[in-house]
Amino acid sequence: MQTLLQDLRYGGRILWKNPGFTLLVVMLLALGIGANTTIFSNVDATLLRPFSFSNQARLVVLFEQKPSIGITQAKVSPGNVMEWRAQSQTLQEIVVMRTRQHTLTSDGPAEQYLSYGVSAAFFEALGVKPFLGRTFQPGEDEAGRAQVTVLRHAFWQTRFGGDPQIVGKQILLDDKPFNVIGVMPKDFDFPFGGGEMWTPFVFDPQMKQDHSGHYLNVLALLKPGVTVAQTNAELEQIAQRLAQKYPNDEAGHSAYAVAVNDEYTRGAKMYLPVSIGSVIFVLLIACANVANLLLVRASARHKELALRLALGATPGRLVRQLLTESVMLSLAGGALGILLANWGIEAIRRGVPTAMSKYIPGWSHLGMNYRVLGFALLISVLTGVIFGLVPALQATRTNLNETLKEGGGKGASDRGSGGGALSMRNVLVVAEIALSLVLLIGAGLFVRSFVQMLRTDLGVNAANVMTMNVALPRDKYADLQQLRNFFGQLIERSAALPGVTNVGAVHALPLGGGSDGNSFQIVGQPSFEKGKEPHTYFRIATPDYFAAIGTQLRQGRLFAASDDAQAPRVVLANEAFVARFLPGGEVLGKRITMGSDKEKAMEIIGVVTNVMNEDLDNMTEPCVYLPFAQNPVASMSLVLRAPGTHTQLGPAVRRELSALDPRLPLSEVKTMEQVIHERRSPLKLMMWMLVIFGLMALAMAAVGTYAVMAYAVAQRTHEIGVRLALGAQSADIFQLILRRGLMLGLVGIGLGLAGAFALTRALGQLLYGVTTTDTLTFTGVTLLLAAVALLACWIPAQRATKVDPMIALRCE
Repeated sequence: MQTLLQDLRYGGRILWKNPGFTLLVVMLLALGIGANTTIFSNVDATLLRPFSFSNQARLVVLFEQKPSIGITQAKVSPGNVMEWRAQSQTLQEIVVMRTRQHTLTSDGPAEQYLSYGVSAAFFEALGVKPFLGRTFQPGEDEAGRAQVTVLRHAFWQTRFGGDPQIVGKQILLDDKPFNVIGVMPKDFDFPFGGGEMWTPFVFDPQMKQDHSGHYLNVLALLKPGVTVAQTNAELEQIAQRLAQKYPNDEAGHSAYAVAVNDEYTRGAKMYLPVSIGSVIFVLLIACANVANLLLVRASARHKELALRLALGATPGRLVRQLLTESVMLSLAGGALGILLANWGIEAIRRGVPTAMSKYIPGWSHLGMNYRVLGFALLISVLTGVIFGLVPALQATRTNLNETLKEGGGKGASDRGSGGGALSMRNVLVVAEIALSLVLLIGAGLFVRSFVQMLRTDLGVNAANVMTMNVALPRDKYADLQQLRNFFGQLIERSAALPGVTNVGAVHALPLGGGSDGNSFQIVGQPSFEKGKEPHTYFRIATPDYFAAIGTQLRQGRLFAASDDAQAPRVVLANEAFVARFLPGGEVLGKRITMGSDKEKAMEIIGVVTNVMNEDLDNMTEPCVYLPFAQNPVASMSLVLRAPGTHTQLGPAVRRELSALDPRLPLSEVKTMEQVIHERRSPLKLMMWMLVIFGLMALAMAAVGTYAVMAYAVAQRTHEIGVRLALGAQSADIFQLILRRGLMLGLVGIGLGLAGAFALTRALGQLLYGVTTTDTLTFTGVTLLLAAVALLACWIPAQRATKVDPMIALRCE
């Protein structure tokens, strides 16, 4: 301990005497450690601990699939849930989840909130206990029971002021009394999506026999000792029995289970590996830079170290002293890195809008905690050992005779060690350049991808468009004509507002999520084999929706007011639908049927342009549009086009809505540009992260190259003086130094290109409209790095030409 304290005191004095060197090293390390700590906080929140309930290791998500028509991950029909509960021997509990919209009309103004209808065993299956009160009891999800609800902790605090007496009180949801029976813990938020409460999901008798509607999310708790593979084998057997029992609905269907952690962290697993690899590269580049600086510093201290060896110090003692100094530097860098990480974590949090982040498991946990601090400490110590070990070992390999003799000054250390330190510095520079090139190419691909996305026609004209949702309670608006009348009046009133040019409504907003789909048949063509019917997405829209959203007509006509409930049934198809299912022939006049409704054929009256899907990766998904008057639904998104005034329409539409029904709320009031921005935010965040990491790497590589070349010039001052004295021209000296630096740069670029070609393949599914070997990106980034390396070599080479031969030779 006494020796360690001596090392710490001596190291502190040495570092204090060289403030410039100390500050530079600490800043380099702070960048690397701070970047890694930032990303680790993300990994910790979204991968390592996305959930706060105890049974997650045994929980699985159940899906249906129909591979024959390309459906590989579908929601589940209620009838299949009942069959699985009756037949499964590997599952202890099977619970359902379905999102609902409830209008709360008590304890404040009427507001619409998202809730989850779940099975009574939902909380027990997850293994979570309430913060207040209780959760659902067996049988509370059966018809005829009193209506109860459990509140989310944050909702209890914001809407009910954290009332400790909330349990047992009644609230009005859709004008119906619900008893509050519990409040969940602060860190419980499952499933993800911004829901504020949980209510029992009730299976009515008709629903229990429904095998055609696939709309339920299903979780299951494995029995102890059961594996996912065993459950999948059982689900396959059950599917075969169901196909025989219900051939019209279950032919071609199967089911499978996925571990809940694997399913809900798929998005994080897609983006985080790229981030993790990037920050590791940044840290390695920072370590290489610091190691180079320590090698230079060790060369400057070669006489001190040689003298200590001559006086009896062992090489191990010197290595420990130098490693102590390295770890002190890395701990200081780690402390500063934690401050930078705090800023970085907050920047990431702000980089993803709430409308998107609420769907990311664990996002609410993102922040600095003891695990993140422990990681920062660990990586700081390891970094200090990693970048300090080689310079420390190199510094002890000193030729005492060569170093201590008079004139054994500049270069003696390098010569005494056989040029090992110089070779190591060259290797580190090459590594820096190679790693920097890989990072920069990755960043360049993301920039090109994002630019390509910005240039892509999304199929809508988002400028000057406002969107908002209106959901009608089905109990109050049970009649289909009531739905038609209400939305017709609301659209008419909204169209009369100042500045509004077009108003329409659609049941699933483009790029906003929540697309619906169904199977279909084309009338007049051979029927598809049972279980192999094609699938298409569909949207229900009003006549003026297309003008409001900016989706263009390609053939035929759009919906008209005459396409009402009494008129022949009609439908619009997008270009992708036509290209896939009706290629090369006449489209207008063709008739299709959807789902199990084989008697109500719909005539295709027009073809409209494709619209980008909600994941922003496909514009070729088949989609049809159904007229609202013939297919009324209770929840619609208003789309208003109002050049110059669209952002001011929210309050005005609220007033018109209140005039029709004062208890109805208006929700999700956003511009269409905001909707698109939210969808683009993950790619934009990833792009900026890689750009920042790439620029950090570029700067560090430039500093490293410059430091090595500048030191090489200083070491060769005597040689340069001799060359100049013997008649060498300045141009010869310039080329000599520049050639050596460029050789290092070219080797690094060559290795970096090989690494980039190999590693950027992992980015394929994250890019849009750009290949992982994009020529423009590879060429542009390579030229940029080559130019930076040239500049880093140019300055020392230029300085070498100004060496005075008399001064350089005076010591001889």
